[in-house]
Amino acid sequence: MQRIKVIVFKEWRESLRNKMILLGAIFLPLVMVGASLVMVYQGRAIEVPGAQVALFNTALMYFLIMPAIIPVAIAAYSIIGEKEQASMEPLLATPISDSELFLGKALASVIPAIGLTWASFGLFLGVCILLVGEIPPHVLNPPWIAVIFGISPLLSLFSVGVTLLVSSRATDARAAYQFSTFGILPALIPLIVYTSKKTLVNLWLVGVEGVLLIVASVIVLYFAIKVFSREQILTRWK
Repeated sequence: MQRIKVIVFKEWRESLRNKMILLGAIFLPLVMVGASLVMVYQGRAIEVPGAQVALFNTALMYFLIMPAIIPVAIAAYSIIGEKEQASMEPLLATPISDSELFLGKALASVIPAIGLTWASFGLFLGVCILLVGEIPPHVLNPPWIAVIFGISPLLSLFSVGVTLLVSSRATDARAAYQFSTFGILPALIPLIVYTSKKTLVNLWLVGVEGVLLIVASVIVLYFAIKVFSREQILTRWK
């Protein structure tokens, strides 16, 4: 665990030096919180049940896009940045294993994404109280809580797995970033499905999505660990 912790803090220091990652981590949550607040505020004044439900569902889905997008940039940079800064060679001389290195890089991406998502949700609830004087009853309910605290970590894991898998095999930094964006697709699919429904998101739908994400994350992480080899990454980038 000590070795993994060292990798995690190392990745965080490197990410903080990257202005694009830093700005994205700051402005993306603010944009998502703002969009969700607009949806909830507008939904309260709509008397058509179907339209109101669609807005509430859309507001909820913004908090699924966040944990899927944020770790993509961090995870992709954690490998691409190693090569660009020629810092992979010193790692090869350390006793850390490939599995420890992979886990460290994965946690360095997942932890900030989950933390920012939960903090943004807290900010969202606080501003809701300030703007409308209360939290709408359809917002703070079991499905919302299950999505925020259950589904969002699974989305982050899946996104990180896809990103590390792609970045480990890519030979070009631009290609690695482009293909890594496929990691956000699981966040976009439920967004389309939920916003097209005429009923509120329920625990059954959240449960189905959770099971599918667990299976997909296990498969992706398995292959990502299999192909993750620092020696091969270094060789392929040469």
